[in-house]
Amino acid sequence: MFLRRPKPSNRRPTELLIGIGFFVAVAACAITALVVPDTQVEARFAVMGLAACLYAAVAADLWAAAATGILAWTLATGFLIHPPGELVFTGGSDAIRLLAIIGISLAGGLYGVYRRRT
Repeated sequence: MFLRRPKPSNRRPTELLIGIGFFVAVAACAITALVVPDTQVEARFAVMGLAACLYAAVAADLWAAAATGILAWTLATGFLIHPPGELVFTGGSDAIRLLAIIGISLAGGLYGVYRRRT
């Protein structure tokens, strides 16, 4: 009938998931800056990619996964790879890092969506 209550949605809003992803990326950046030495740029970036992937798998939302990947890339590029805290796009290596972190975030998001549907 038209007076029935709408079914409750188990889905969390994407905007909330993006906000939580921002805090996850900032926390991962801060912990990585404290724990991993400056000379190990690849390890620093790998930790940021892993944090973005794990959050995307938990969030199970592809838009939030992509946004978290971009946020993690900007934080890693600005604070972990180029230590002065300036977001500088230096060319090919930064583009490859951007594609890699977005790809791994989307892979985690796809896994989360698959896991949630099965």
